[in-house]
Amino acid sequence: MLFLGINRTFAINHFNSLIMKVASKVKDGRINAVNVLLDMNIKEYLEVAGHIIKNNEFQRKRVKNSSTVYALLKKDLRSNCTMPPIVLAIKAEKMNHLLNPFDIEEDQIKSLFKPENLIILDGLQRTYTILDLVEELTKENNSEVLENVMNNSIRVEVYLGINKIGILYRMLTLNTGQTPMSIRHQIEMLYSDYAENNIEDVRLFKETDSKSVRNIGEYQFRDVIEGFNSYLDRDELGISRNEVLENIQNLEKLALENGSSDLFKDYILTYNKLIKKVDSFNIGWEINKSEIEINGLFGKNILQIFTKSQVLSGFGAAIGKLKDSKVIEGFETIKNDIDNIVVSKKEDSNLDFAMVNLLGKLDDIKNRAKKIGVEQRMFFTYFFRELFNPNSDSYLDMNSAIESGFNKYISLI
Repeated sequence: MLFLGINRTFAINHFNSLIMKVASKVKDGRINAVNVLLDMNIKEYLEVAGHIIKNNEFQRKRVKNSSTVYALLKKDLRSNCTMPPIVLAIKAEKMNHLLNPFDIEEDQIKSLFKPENLIILDGLQRTYTILDLVEELTKENNSEVLENVMNNSIRVEVYLGINKIGILYRMLTLNTGQTPMSIRHQIEMLYSDYAENNIEDVRLFKETDSKSVRNIGEYQFRDVIEGFNSYLDRDELGISRNEVLENIQNLEKLALENGSSDLFKDYILTYNKLIKKVDSFNIGWEINKSEIEINGLFGKNILQIFTKSQVLSGFGAAIGKLKDSKVIEGFETIKNDIDNIVVSKKEDSNLDFAMVNLLGKLDDIKNRAKKIGVEQRMFFTYFFRELFNPNSDSYLDMNSAIESGFNKYISLI
């Protein structure tokens, strides 16, 4: 069964006229892909559309507040109106067998027009409206109008050879009149594969997994997304902005920096190496509550403290800012530096002393902050900047970086 709704498959299979043909091909130089314009009837489109909606990890939610507009479209479709083209893309990995998508032939295009290969870039709400209309006409047993609708010609643009960043870029620019996709949604889509599979010794849990972080190397996917966005945006304050232009600029930055490496992978593996380094100073360290008078600790052990989004975001923003200042090359510099981190250059200091100091500073922030999460992120950004800046007196010295990072936070609030 292709679609939700008991009669939709019957309605679609009842008509057999096929008219799909390639009208034109042009190159989209901005995203290095081929745009193919197809002429087809609604029946041909619906044969793939239901599966696309059901299985598309890029899919946005259905709009609920545009009933009047789409009710009008339903009425127009009964009269064989011409809609603007629906825009699809064929995933790049589905075209690996084609050495040059710019020379693709019509038969190859038709063979690729399958639901498992396609995603909707623009026209999702129109697709839902067509599906609803077909279901309504089938229930009404209005075969004459249904046949006219199913045989109505539509135009479909298909992008060939487009990568994930190109997909997101086109989704944003095609949907500028709608509520724009958040940067969190963009990054989640780009790196959703990593939530399904391990990144070396790192595991990411999605909200639907309903799993708690219990071991070093485990993270909540949403928290890592926030931290990575803080790196891209050079801003520790979390994901809150939705402006189309800013989202496009972030995508351009990501495309520019990614190059031959995978920035997301570099980010989380570097951060995970840092946590393992801190843990190595005292395996399984946990706070002795008799040592510190704090109600509502930020965290009682290394795992609880360093897997919070505030810390991940502070790390991302700090590394981004250090890179922009040209004091580091990137994550590879930080990976090498992590090997040389010490708890303190003072002989009498140990991890317990440093962590009690850290938790005490966080308690101070909690007691004075107007927006606790925001100011915690600010502190961790300063902490990591001090820790990894070779021009800082606290370079690679954890406890010293805690002190100097806190002093900088205090001076700026």
